[in-house]
Amino acid sequence: MDKEEKLEKLTVRVSKEKKAMMLKALGKSSYDSLSDFMRAGIDKELNVQMYKDSLDFIIKELDTMIDAKLAPLIKAERKLSAKNLRTSAINTYLLGEVLCRLLGDDMHKQFIDMLTKARNKANYYINRDTENMSKQDLFDFYSIGEMYRNE
Repeated sequence: MDKEEKLEKLTVRVSKEKKAMMLKALGKSSYDSLSDFMRAGIDKELNVQMYKDSLDFIIKELDTMIDAKLAPLIKAERKLSAKNLRTSAINTYLLGEVLCRLLGDDMHKQFIDMLTKARNKANYYINRDTENMSKQDLFDFYSIGEMYRNE
């Protein structure tokens, strides 16, 4: 404690049981008096309250730091995802062209119909709110196993 700090008198009333507990704790501590022990307890509680008051600021700062560290990874993931999407689109287009040239217009038309249905089903699942899904729906969503059970 700073010697130049002016102290003010404060009276605190506690039960006999709490006073006995405090005296017992004082005996196990490094404090010289019950007053020093109580002042340290008050300081600790004030520090806890100060940190609680600053918690929102600390969380925002941590979020900013985490976002900065994750930004390169997210950018790389987006590039990879875009490349995969591009490859998938090329493969789909190429398959349609091959079917049209090898098997004629009828097979190409069937392929376009299947592709349209597949897109509709994919869009349905992509736009779903996974937070409120049942466990079975989540399993179906991710495994694409039983996703057509309601059709």
